[in-house]
Amino acid sequence: MPKIAALNTLREKLGEDGVNALFEVLEEEREKTRDLLFRLLEERFARRLAEEIGKLRSEMYEEMGKLRSEMHDEIGKLRAEMYRELAKVWNEIGKLRAEVQKVRSDIIKWMFVLAISQTVAIISVIVAIMRFLR
Repeated sequence: MPKIAALNTLREKLGEDGVNALFEVLEEEREKTRDLLFRLLEERFARRLAEEIGKLRSEMYEEMGKLRSEMHDEIGKLRAEMYRELAKVWNEIGKLRAEVQKVRSDIIKWMFVLAISQTVAIISVIVAIMRFLR
């Protein structure tokens, strides 16, 4: 009940208009104080938000840098592995070429042997026919 007693005392001393004017002044001050408090809180929130966004950006750039570095390393490893595998393939192709060359030379050699043996056989037949006819 102390509030009601204080209100009654104010009404007796200031009158109804005085109390209403006092309440209006107090209400205006409360509104100003509330607005000021909200602005301060808003500024603090904005400042804190900017700090946190800055930290997040910094962390993000750092992590992106690490990711780029890891990707670069992995791409390098992949390239090295590809070159090793390509070298193996080229080595196998070289072996196949050498084998094909060997087979080709064997075929040519046997073609000459066959051609010579056929020529000798034909000449022998011709010589035999000529002897027989004489």
